[in-house]
Amino acid sequence: MNRKIFIIFSLFMIISLTPLFSQQDDNSGPGSKSAEAFAIIPNLEPEESSDIDISRTKSIFKTNVKSCKIYLNGNFQGISNLTLTNLIEGFYLMRVEKEGYISQENFVYIERGKEKSFFIELQPKEKKQDEKTSAESEKSDTNETPESAETPAGAEG
Repeated sequence: MNRKIFIIFSLFMIISLTPLFSQQDDNSGPGSKSAEAFAIIPNLEPEESSDIDISRTKSIFKTNVKSCKIYLNGNFQGISNLTLTNLIEGFYLMRVEKEGYISQENFVYIERGKEKSFFIELQPKEKKQDEKTSAESEKSDTNETPESAETPAGAEG
């Protein structure tokens, strides 16, 4: 008799608690802030991928500009071109930066038993509008004739 009551009570608890764990959290669906973060920061697909020993990982980060700083999950890893081994399998937020260039952020997936090579292309930052304007005005000032060199009024040549 006690066994039947225990089984019925257990089944009742499982059935009543299942909806609590199976419902999707309102903050994790499409349009949520966490989903938007993944939509804003794209995944970077590897340039090359090959099989290695199943217990290891190897990730190679190459850039079009020499000596870029590479961060994984906010932690500095080294300067490009960089090879990292034996990272834990999973997604990492990778940031690549260099002064004078626009930083790149991407998610990369590190997979156990794979060697992956990632290529990151940084674009130079555009000069600020003020810098462009002052440089252009300096250039145009050298090409203009000074006002004192103009023919005086009343003098005809």
